Amino acid sequence: MPAMTPQYRIAAADIASGLSAWDMWGRLGWRENKRRYRRTVIGPFWSTLSLAVFVVVLGVVWSRLWQQDPKDYMPYLTSGMVVWLLLSVTISESCIAFINLETLIKQVRVSYTLLACAVVWRNVIVFFHNILIFLLVAIYAGVAVNAATLLVVPGLLLFCINAVWVVLLLGIACVRYRDIQQLVTTLLQVAMFVTPVFWRPTQLGGDLQFVVQFNPLYHFIEIVRAPLLGRVAMAETWYVVAGMAVGGWTVVFFLFGRFRGRIPYWL
Repeated sequence: MPAMTPQYRIAAADIASGLSAWDMWGRLGWRENKRRYRRTVIGPFWSTLSLAVFVVVLGVVWSRLWQQDPKDYMPYLTSGMVVWLLLSVTISESCIAFINLETLIKQVRVSYTLLACAVVWRNVIVFFHNILIFLLVAIYAGVAVNAATLLVVPGLLLFCINAVWVVLLLGIACVRYRDIQQLVTTLLQVAMFVTPVFWRPTQLGGDLQFVVQFNPLYHFIEIVRAPLLGRVAMAETWYVVAGMAVGGWTVVFFLFGRFRGRIPYWL
């Protein structure tokens, strides 16, 4: 059976063609967002409105609870939530990225990497909508705009490079083992509270710093959140995210080459 033989050349071609077809996955991501919010008045800004209510209520209450200045805490909370939503929704949608496109995959020869890029791009679009909330909070709190702010561009780019291999990995895994989707959902619910989104790493005692240092989700958030707050993320964060990009794509390439041909059969 041909699918049993590793097809690394085909996998490499799929990855290269998918990543380079920016016009195609750009349109797919944009049209998917339009389809989701068809016949609504404010479209994807419903997500932005929900986020606004969340950060205002939580920011006011928790800043009082932890005796912090709202002008210091709310930008931290808002920037963390904006990036967390991008991260968590992308991971969640990764589990059904190929399952929802079963008919297309079975009828048309399509690049799986292109489909993965479309998933990431449509969530980046929502991220740009949600960033408006952070801009309003930043104006209220007087967050400084400086040279470090420009690092949000390479930070977000590195984030997206990682996100594509995550979509491919979870997309393939969930096609083969459907229970993984439930596991991922449960882990994300727990991860939200053990990742410094609502709280700062300095609030942990010294004996619990490993919760932050060995939490890759923290580094993915921090590489975008730190520039938004006008500061440079630690070198450790850049090393971790860059290292995960190299390691993740290496693993995905070998798995993709070995199992790519089986995806239509598993569907």
